[in-house]
Amino acid sequence: MTDNLKNILSHLNKNIDQDTLLKYLNDELSKEEQHEVEQQLLEDPFNNDAVEGLQGVDNPLRLTLIAEALNRDLKKRTQKKRAAVAKRQLRPQWWLYFSIIILLILIVLVYLVVHKHAVN
Repeated sequence: MTDNLKNILSHLNKNIDQDTLLKYLNDELSKEEQHEVEQQLLEDPFNNDAVEGLQGVDNPLRLTLIAEALNRDLKKRTQKKRAAVAKRQLRPQWWLYFSIIILLILIVLVYLVVHKHAVN
């Protein structure tokens, strides 16, 4: 299986590592290991349904293509969300900062000049 399938499967169940899950899907585990994976999958109905759906795919090549398509779609959606968040963030307004510094310097200079004339 490709790494793309591992990307999709990585968040399915925190108790089962990706390689074990892939071996389970390809019937490469012993009966005891299969039983242990099934017990862990029964704890969460969503995970169980996801694995059953993956088991329903007959051709491993098709499973890889499905995983690649899901990864592309997921990447596309997350990029759109990131772009929207970046658009909403305030960007540094350097001209505003510079203007405030100049204004503060002018206020200090005016104060010093006024204070100097008041003392004389």
